Parts: sequence; C-alpha cells; structure tokens
Amino acid sequence: MRASSDGLFTETAIPNPGTVPGVHPFSVLRSDLGPWIQRRRAWNDLGLNSQTGREHVNTFSRDDHAFTRMLSRTNGGLSTFDPVLAEASYEWYCPEGGTILDPFAGGSVRGLVAGNGGYPYTGVDLSPEQIEANEQQANAWRERDLLAAHPSWVVGDAADVLPTLPDGGYDYVFTCPPYFNLERYSDHPADLSAMAWEDFARAYREIIAESVRCLALNRFSTWVVGEVRNSAGHVRGLIPLTIAAHEQAGAHLYNDAILLNRIGTAAMRLPQQWRASRKAGRIHQYVLTFVKGDPRQAARALQGTEGGGCAA
Repeated sequence: MRASSDGLFTETAIPNPGTVPGVHPFSVLRSDLGPWIQRRRAWNDLGLNSQTGREHVNTFSRDDHAFTRMLSRTNGGLSTFDPVLAEASYEWYCPEGGTILDPFAGGSVRGLVAGNGGYPYTGVDLSPEQIEANEQQANAWRERDLLAAHPSWVVGDAADVLPTLPDGGYDYVFTCPPYFNLERYSDHPADLSAMAWEDFARAYREIIAESVRCLALNRFSTWVVGEVRNSAGHVRGLIPLTIAAHEQAGAHLYNDAILLNRIGTAAMRLPQQWRASRKAGRIHQYVLTFVKGDPRQAARALQGTEGGGCAA
C-alpha cells in the first residue's frame, strides 16, 4: 500500500540509518533543507489539511512576539505540525505496527501520518469540533486507500482520559503539547493554554506521568516543545519542566534534538528586535525523546523496522 519514493529525493553520501529518504536522525533536524521540504510537499499533496477544525483557536499570547509572528506568517495565523517530523519519529522510535498514544492530539496530521504508516493511533483532544474535523479527514483518506490503520481520537481532557487507559498499553508516545499560552485554544477550564503558569505546570506534570504509565516497558516517548517567555521577557523553562516531569515519572531523557525551521522573514525582523530587547530570533523547537526501561532493549525492539513513504 505504501508507495516507493524512488526518484523523488536525492540521498546524501551518508548512509541513512533511518528510513525516511534524505532525513537523518542527527541532533539538528533540518526542516529548511530540500529533502525535508520535498517530503513535506509530498505529504501535503496527499491532502493534509492541518488547519481544518482549528477555527476555535482564539489568540496568540504576546509573551514572545517574534515567534508568534513567525507562526502567523508561515501558517496563516495558526501553528501546524510538520508531517515529516511525525513520519520520521514513528520510523525511528516505534516498532512496526506499534500503537501510538498522543495526549495532545490537536489537528489531524499526526494521526493521518500514523495511519498511513500502519500504526494504530489514539489521540486525545478537548475540542469536539477538532476531533470531528480530524475524523472527517481520516474517513476521506480511508476512502482513497491512504490508511493502513485507521486513527482514532477521543474527546476529553488528557488528565481524565489517560487514567482510563491500560498500564503499558502503548508502544510509543508522540505529542506536541501547548506551549503554555503561546497559542490560546479555548476558554475551557481544563485547557492548559488558558491556565496560569502554576496550574499549567501541575496539570502538565500529571499528564506526563500518566503518559509514562501508559507507555510499555522498554519503549520511547517523544515530546515536541518550544520555549516561551513571561510578561517580563524571561524564559519560563518549559523544556526543563518537561524533562524533570518525565524523570520523576520514570522515563529518562535519551535523545535531544533541535528542529530547525526556515528563517524566512525572521531575518528582516531580527535587527530591530535585537536592538530593542536583546532577544534572539527563535527559529527552532526541541524534540525530546525519553526511554522507559532499558534503552538497549528498546532499540532492539526496533531492529528490522522498515520504512516506506507516503501512500500514493
């Protein structure tokens, strides 16, 4: 079902230890380079519509003006998830046909990419409108024979839904949580993006702990996160919080990578921003991968996993 991508990408001279053509598991992931851009275009050509169902997203926080402007200019006002990062992460860290848990599902991208690759996917999201839109897209993909496994989404607060899931029931956790209030999703009292920082941190730790409990022993978990600033301009420390919460829950940081985005118009805005505040232009996110149990056994479970490409 999954079509070959031969001829679409140009391989470098470096043997690819992963399975996505031209995308290598380095500690810096270059989403601004040709192979990644071509791969993203191939996914988008299949009909990914990552903004559908996100009309309820209200406003950007003003804690980090440069980063929010970058998101607005590149994504029509909304942050969207990169399908190439999802595809590569699944191939690198999830056993073939393994089950994936996404505590902060948001749009359809991670679920559709998982289904296309044959990974059973469960996503949790507060918004019924978002999940309805995701399911409509999944049904359309299934009718076009683009899904080897049908993704499922659950409406609800991850803090309530995850405790109902079985211990060790998933082979991989992959998610992109709210970056605190950088993007305001709703006014729902359980929405992390609408909370004060102290409440956000407490709920965030609880959800991370539950996600680790749901993860099978000797398996990986990847969280894609970005830093945010408070009203005084200080970096809040979302990355250290994410790492500490996993460590406390029994999952240890195993790989840390930088997802480097295209510079785009950030280069034009940087001089004024730097002179006024000495704030660096933020053009990256963090891809933090944790392991529960023995990393050697976790890696052994992935041996023989084969990749493919977008279904055509």
